[in-house]
Amino acid sequence: MSIDLRKCIGDKIYNLRMELELSQEDFVARLTPSFSRGNLSNIEKGLTIPSSEFVKAVCEAFNISSDWLLDINSTINITLKEKQLLNIYNKLDLEIRQNILNLMESIVKQNS
Repeated sequence: MSIDLRKCIGDKIYNLRMELELSQEDFVARLTPSFSRGNLSNIEKGLTIPSSEFVKAVCEAFNISSDWLLDINSTINITLKEKQLLNIYNKLDLEIRQNILNLMESIVKQNS
């Protein structure tokens, strides 16, 4: 595993934690088995390769794919909030989707 991949995984874990608005202590408290805040800090900084146990614990605790976390076969990277927006959007009727798109385009034009 190269330094760049370590950093990529660390960045993903950091961004996930920030999106969930969790401190490092709160983040590791949700993991089973337990891990130290220092271990998480080193992973987020790209200094440590996360163990398979850590990866499994994060994926289970936060309902994310290990493929996404390890950057395997990823063709698009979206944030957790973007994923939530897409899930909500996809549940809407086609007419409402179009109205939302029109509104968004209008807002973008006004702010350009």
